[in-house]
Amino acid sequence: MTTEKTGNGNLSQRIATNSMLLFVRMLFITIINLYSVRFVLAGLGAIDYGIFNAVAGVVMMSSFLSGVMELSIQRFYSIALGKKDKMGMNEIFSLSLRLLFVIAVVLLVLFETVGIWFLETKLNIPVERMGASRMCFQFAIFTFVISIMQIPFSSALFAHENMEGYALISTIDCLLKVFVAVLIGYVMIDSLVFYSGGLLLVAVIVFLMYSIYCSRTYEECKYRSVKNALLTRQLLSFSGWTMFGSIAKVCMIQGNTILLNIYFGPIVNVAFAISQQINNAFNALCNSMVLAMRPAMIQSYAGGDYKCLNQLFAVSNKFIYYVLLMVSLPMIAEMPTILHLWLGDSMTAQIVLFSRLIIIYVVCLAMNNPITTIIQASGHIKYYHLSVESVTLLCLPISWVLFKFGLTAEYVFVSLIGVCVLTHFIRLVCLRHYYSEFSISEYLFAFCLPALLITIAGGAFTYFVHSAIHSALLSLVVVFLAVPLVVGTLVYVVGLTAQERVAVLQMLRRMSKKFVK
Repeated sequence: MTTEKTGNGNLSQRIATNSMLLFVRMLFITIINLYSVRFVLAGLGAIDYGIFNAVAGVVMMSSFLSGVMELSIQRFYSIALGKKDKMGMNEIFSLSLRLLFVIAVVLLVLFETVGIWFLETKLNIPVERMGASRMCFQFAIFTFVISIMQIPFSSALFAHENMEGYALISTIDCLLKVFVAVLIGYVMIDSLVFYSGGLLLVAVIVFLMYSIYCSRTYEECKYRSVKNALLTRQLLSFSGWTMFGSIAKVCMIQGNTILLNIYFGPIVNVAFAISQQINNAFNALCNSMVLAMRPAMIQSYAGGDYKCLNQLFAVSNKFIYYVLLMVSLPMIAEMPTILHLWLGDSMTAQIVLFSRLIIIYVVCLAMNNPITTIIQASGHIKYYHLSVESVTLLCLPISWVLFKFGLTAEYVFVSLIGVCVLTHFIRLVCLRHYYSEFSISEYLFAFCLPALLITIAGGAFTYFVHSAIHSALLSLVVVFLAVPLVVGTLVYVVGLTAQERVAVLQMLRRMSKKFVK
């Protein structure tokens, strides 16, 4: 019994360590990416920067497909790894590589025909920049194709919980892109062509790093001719229903963007677009934590270790929510100062409000990840996505009705947050239906109630500190230092079980010893 507890405790500590590693790495990369925008904008100029985003955007509309395929392949990898089926892992790698090659070829044909037609006839590009735009489009196509072919290798890293390898390669990827951005304007090549070509070169380097590292480290990452019609159908079916969920989320955001434009004009679209930048940054931070937890949860389900899975589910809920709470409370309080430092005089009261509300939405949405992971492990995704995403799409008619009755633009977030909370309860019901070991009442009393108390107390403390300091910059520094410390203390006292507190202390001791050494 002691050994089992110790094993599960070590697993939780390893996952927490991996999550923190990925979280810090993503925070570092997010800051660098935001800062590198200055170099890109300065090097390309406003017109070429707009052209690049428009041209590359035609290709990146399909980027959700790569995310769906990556999630699907990770799931099947983790299932096979949980069953210790090495032959099955090799089949998954080989079939997924072949399947992604077919998808890449189909997309290549579509981009080279329909994509070029759209570029030359629909996009508003100055005639003198059309040649460079065509080159940029070609580079963007092959960059995207290479990123798709990289998925089986990166998925193997996640399945094996090799977060150090992923963090290293992705950090190199980020730094290389910044290096390309810095060089814009210093080379004797058209800036738009150089930047898009440089991103292609970075994609090739990163692909080679993933493929060489994984093929040498994991024996299953070697292609062989495999015929498994059942596994192919399972991959396609899982990807298809997961894609339905992704498309529903994209439609919800883009649909609300159109509604805001119709009822309030382009000025409100600017505020919503900036809030989406914050949305993307928070989602990246959240996904970095989920990446470390998902493989272990799927492997526990596949191995029938439901006690371990329940522990991982509880830990992942607390870890995701409380870490995001430590970041979101200071962000919400200090949003005017943050936006002023970022946007300067372009900041408006509406942008501040939208940015605060989008953080609440993202935190609510993030709590779906542990639930979705168990459903994906069980394979019951068809009715899960049908139930959840059908309600998700109700966000658009709700927003339309609110605007039709004359309510202001910020009520779009009432629709977004309201639907998000409603679908969360639907997810809980689905989880209880497909996973009998789950208890809704235990979830509410063991996690939701302490989380609510900590949120109220942390929010009150944040408001008090923010109101007590009249200097904007001093308030920014003090709030970002004090609030995570106070919220962390509240979490330790109120939000964790006795066993989780012991695990946290052990992890802190190990980290302090490494720091001293």
